[in-house]
Amino acid sequence: MFADATFQDLHSLLYIEMEESISNIVAGCRKGKQKAQLQLYNLFAKRLYAACFRIIGKSSEAEEAMQDTFLKIFGRLDQYKPGQCFEAWMHRIAVNTAIDYVRRNEPDFESLPEQFAPVEEEQADESEISFAVQQVKSACMDLPSGYRIILSLYLFEGYDMEEIASILQIQPASVRSQYLRAKRKLITQLATQKHHG
Repeated sequence: MFADATFQDLHSLLYIEMEESISNIVAGCRKGKQKAQLQLYNLFAKRLYAACFRIIGKSSEAEEAMQDTFLKIFGRLDQYKPGQCFEAWMHRIAVNTAIDYVRRNEPDFESLPEQFAPVEEEQADESEISFAVQQVKSACMDLPSGYRIILSLYLFEGYDMEEIASILQIQPASVRSQYLRAKRKLITQLATQKHHG
């Protein structure tokens, strides 16, 4: 049946089927069906937990944030617009929930003021420091929460500077400045880990 189909065609077919399946689950959730809610939870809990954990850095709080995220998702389904990527919509709720947890529970979050003097992009050869993604994630966990959030949103969650500015409600120029400072701190942290490792 698929003899003439290319890999791209198969990928597109699978994507369409998956989106239709998610649409059916969402329709069930809108009607308050517990089976549909459980299906949605089982499909996305691990991914949303991972996003919360990268921002919060503590497993028990990340678990709480993930549970809160699902409560918000089920309570806000009327705000989801068909045509939007449902997973991206949920992911944004998870990220905002996790950031709210950090703001409530970590006083050092405020250690990154909104206004920074411009920071010049470093010309150092960062390729000298080659680390596995897991080591970078681990080093991020040791950074102050403000730095950790900026780096997580940019490096792991895939948001651009404008989107991060919108999420954190600060100016894009401040996001860029904070990102550059956070990146320097991360590189220092990784170099220290390498030295001690």
